[in-house]
Amino acid sequence: MIETVNLTKKFGDLTAVDGVTLRVEEGEVFGFLGPNGAGKTTTVRMLCCLISKTSGTAKIPGYEVGNDEDSLKIRKIIGLVPDSVGLYDDLTAYDNLDFYGKLYRCTETQRRENIQRFLKMLGLWEKKDVAAGAFSKGMKQKLAIARALIHEPEVLFLDEPTVNLDPES
Repeated sequence: MIETVNLTKKFGDLTAVDGVTLRVEEGEVFGFLGPNGAGKTTTVRMLCCLISKTSGTAKIPGYEVGNDEDSLKIRKIIGLVPDSVGLYDDLTAYDNLDFYGKLYRCTETQRRENIQRFLKMLGLWEKKDVAAGAFSKGMKQKLAIARALIHEPEVLFLDEPTVNLDPES
């Protein structure tokens, strides 16, 4: 499902990711652990086709990271919970998810069903008509998780997913 060979990212003289080789099979859960500045977020951003790689190879179910045509295909099949939530504060929780569902070309029925399912799952259904800007940091994080799942991705990337969440969540 995910395979990298000597994946490297340099920013000038700084090597942020140095020759990462890994293989993650379908159904497996894989995580990066390390101190701040170790390259975890940079690796996720490369795999999500948000930044370019310097060298090496990476494939997400057979699609080549760095190939422009494949990058669009990768973006359609992945979900990402980034290290910053990046929601539209003026939109309600429902409208945020509806907007992203439309970007992923989900049908109206799929959007409606998934919005309800994920907001209920995350305890936000009663807040569906509240602007995201009024949410606590934890509620925004839950909404970002729902956003990453709205199109039922094949691969889910979570970058600091528990930030601002209470232990129960």
